[in-house]
Amino acid sequence: MNGLQGTTPGVETGHERGVLLHRALMYGSERDFTDVAVPYLRAGVKAGDAVVVITSAANTALLRGQLGTEAADRIEFIAQADWFRAPMQTLADYYDRTRRDWWPRGRLRLLAEPVWTGFTPLEVREWKRHEAILNVAFAGTPSTIVCAYDTSTLDAHVIVDAAHTHPELVDGHGARASEHFVDPAEFYAGCNAPPLEPPPAGAARRPFASGELPGLRAFLTAEAIRYGLPSDRVLPFVLAVNEVATNIIRRGGGHGVIWLWAQDGELLCDVADPGRPMEDRFLGYLRPRPHQPGSAAMWAVRLLCHIVEIRSGEHGVLVRMHLKLPRALGAGADGVRG
Repeated sequence: MNGLQGTTPGVETGHERGVLLHRALMYGSERDFTDVAVPYLRAGVKAGDAVVVITSAANTALLRGQLGTEAADRIEFIAQADWFRAPMQTLADYYDRTRRDWWPRGRLRLLAEPVWTGFTPLEVREWKRHEAILNVAFAGTPSTIVCAYDTSTLDAHVIVDAAHTHPELVDGHGARASEHFVDPAEFYAGCNAPPLEPPPAGAARRPFASGELPGLRAFLTAEAIRYGLPSDRVLPFVLAVNEVATNIIRRGGGHGVIWLWAQDGELLCDVADPGRPMEDRFLGYLRPRPHQPGSAAMWAVRLLCHIVEIRSGEHGVLVRMHLKLPRALGAGADGVRG
């Protein structure tokens, strides 16, 4: 325990106000939800915090009804579906809004309820990774983040991992340390543990080295069009792959190989660097800093793609980029579009 059990939900003590508090609220009923959320939000309004709620339409209506008009009008409500579109885009939106709108007003007091349904297993894993990365991305900032999880509807593995990615749990009795919390770097590494399936036999392949990037970009453009990537997304895709290839040429083994194919409604691109392995410690998830070579490139790559997977080991580095294709043009299970 961390000495927090029994405190009033949502009320920070003086020594906590300059640090991140990241808590999971597990609720199985409306009362479980409002017993924590309502006093938490009211305390924020009273303290003059920047109070933000991102949840479902039903829970938004429930909170507005219990808070009353005066308190609700001082809270920013954001539609859940609008905010939780893709993990990397949501993280970038958090970065932008905190710095531009929320922290200038004081401490951020956020109640967020991520969306967990309607996603592929890979997407769910990325959302879990997102929850772990929040502990690093906003460490030392004036923020209290309470993430709500409906135990009556969510899969058990989502609830289990919520206890792994949140340092504290909160309920109607107050906050307490999560006994199952995992260091974010360890959780992050666990997300990278499953091996990637090799590209299918029919995948387009092209090696590259210094001086060959113009030809590579032309190849990528032609293949992206052939596989049905919408025209307005071809250039961002080419730029993303070009950034990875450039980084390999400048800082990796100096040469590499690219594979491109379509599978399950996605355009997939592998960029392999047979050179030395790298330490993928939150690479591209944290805001780029001048003393971190390559961080700006990978930040841009992750934003340009739907999901980016990285594997690094004795055989070098493999970066796999996922981009969604229009449904009518997506490939089937064989992985190759005719």
